[in-house]
Amino acid sequence: MTGSMSISYNYSSYTVFQNTGKKTDSVSFSGKTDEKAAEKIKAESQRGSVMADYYARKPQYKAVQEKRVQGGYTVLSSAGISADDIEEMSMSEFKEKMSQVIGSIPHHMTRPYDEETVLISEEGWENMKKDPDYAAWVAGYLKEDRSVSNPFTAMGDKGCFCVQSFGASPAEYQGHSYSKIYGGTAAGARSMYNAECGSGGITTRAPRADAQPLADYNLWEEQRKARRRKQKELLEADIQAKYEQKKRINDYFDHKYMEEKALQRSLGAGEIIRARSTGTGVKHSPAGTAASYEASFMMTDPTAFI
Repeated sequence: MTGSMSISYNYSSYTVFQNTGKKTDSVSFSGKTDEKAAEKIKAESQRGSVMADYYARKPQYKAVQEKRVQGGYTVLSSAGISADDIEEMSMSEFKEKMSQVIGSIPHHMTRPYDEETVLISEEGWENMKKDPDYAAWVAGYLKEDRSVSNPFTAMGDKGCFCVQSFGASPAEYQGHSYSKIYGGTAAGARSMYNAECGSGGITTRAPRADAQPLADYNLWEEQRKARRRKQKELLEADIQAKYEQKKRINDYFDHKYMEEKALQRSLGAGEIIRARSTGTGVKHSPAGTAASYEASFMMTDPTAFI
């Protein structure tokens, strides 16, 4: 009897435990579903909040910034990312995906040597995550900025370093760039860039970022070399000009000498011809003999000694 009661009690206890457990599991699952739905509703209610607040404070920039947001969504869409995807990602996933997108935005073809680092504050990451419009704005701004051409590439420009900093909203954005030989040396400019970027930034390098400038490039030394080359060119040009001038003078006097000589020969031959025609004697001398010889030719070819 006792054994029967024990079995009955144990079975009864198991039945109560089983039913209680099922009820608990059901409540737990329902609670999780409701919590996820609440989070989604909360996230949806925050979509656009960062940009809406910015538009409210700076309405004069709304049209321009909305255009950038649209361009940014094009960039995100090309990477297979939508606003819903951003909201459903964890923060670590969002940072990884967004960093890949930022790093893949290309530079204009006239900026083959540029290097850029994008710095985003923690509040910036949080606001980009809760408002995909702000994330799209960041992507759109970087796309627009990197698509600007460099008019000095054909003149031997060495490229530039660029640092872009994004905070909680577009109002906190700061960005600047400077030559890769800023300060006169490649080493000095890179040291400044590395110190400013620190670690943790998103770095993008144009296709030929390592090609220019050379690591030991020194602007002042290059300028000194250029001045010496220019001085040498000017000196060589001056020497050539003087040579040409002297040559022209020599050619002129040679020509005058030949003209004078031809004239003298022509006059001497003429006198001999006149003497022969009149029958007067001619006093022979070495010069006269030569003139007589030339005259005999001029009788047959008057232009022989002209």
